[in-house]
Amino acid sequence: MKKSIATQKRYPHPIEKVWRAITDPELVSQWLMPTDIKAEVGHRFTFQTDPYPGFDGTVHCEVFTVEEPYELAYTWSGGGLKNTTITFRLKDNGDGTTTLNFHHAGFAGFLNRLIARNVLASGWRGKLLSRQLPALLNDLS
Repeated sequence: MKKSIATQKRYPHPIEKVWRAITDPELVSQWLMPTDIKAEVGHRFTFQTDPYPGFDGTVHCEVFTVEEPYELAYTWSGGGLKNTTITFRLKDNGDGTTTLNFHHAGFAGFLNRLIARNVLASGWRGKLLSRQLPALLNDLS
């Protein structure tokens, strides 16, 4: 089983717009989960979702890399997941489009890899980065 989730998406939007969509708390709350994220190294924040047995619905995060508008990375811990990391890397393609390289890593142990494969991978790849983020980007002026 894989120890990380990686995907690449190309969006027909400028890098500044994509950066805003992954760093502005109001926008991130629309396509991902309610959050108080800030693109500041050391900022601690949470994502809030529906709880289920063994998970209170809170994901605890801390920003550790900000290179505006190219890279944002933070820790991601909640439920059985401890100390995983999320990294968004953006590339300006020079034609008004942006390539996003996404990486969610650190799934140590069988249970965490199972969660990654069966729950998070389909969410990140099939829903969040493929449908919800593009829909938000299309609606932004």
